[in-house]
Formats: sequence, structure tokens, C-alpha cells
Amino acid sequence: MIKNIMQKVMVLACSFIFSTSLVFASTQTAVTAQLVKSEVDGTVLICQYRTMQEVHFKVIFTNQVCPLSMQVEH
Repeated sequence: MIKNIMQKVMVLACSFIFSTSLVFASTQTAVTAQLVKSEVDGTVLICQYRTMQEVHFKVIFTNQVCPLSMQVEH
């Protein structure tokens, strides 16, 4: 009887640790930002990207092309 209870407690404890570690790991994932617009300013090209919550910018030379999407930290 006590052995069964201890096994169930161990399973619940391990499940809890595993489930909370997944929650903490999710803050370090990357999301894809989509190109919204680009603008030339002298010799540089400013690419503007948008996720659901943020706006990101990438500055490259005018002889390059803005990628249609880019990975950004979440």
C-alpha cells in the first residue's frame, strides 16, 4: 500500500518537473517576422519586419535584397 502511494507521488513529482521545464523553455524560442516594407536611405536599405507583438528592423546595403522573413527572439 505505501509502496503504491510512493510510486504515484514519484510519478506526479516527475510529471510536474517535466511540465514546468517546458514552460520555462518556451520563453527562449524564436518566431518568424514577416517583411512589411523596405526603404532606401543613402547607401543602406532599411527592412521593417513585424511579428504579432513587435516591429523589428534590419539594415543592409542597397545592393542586397530584404529577405521576406527572418527569425527573431521571442
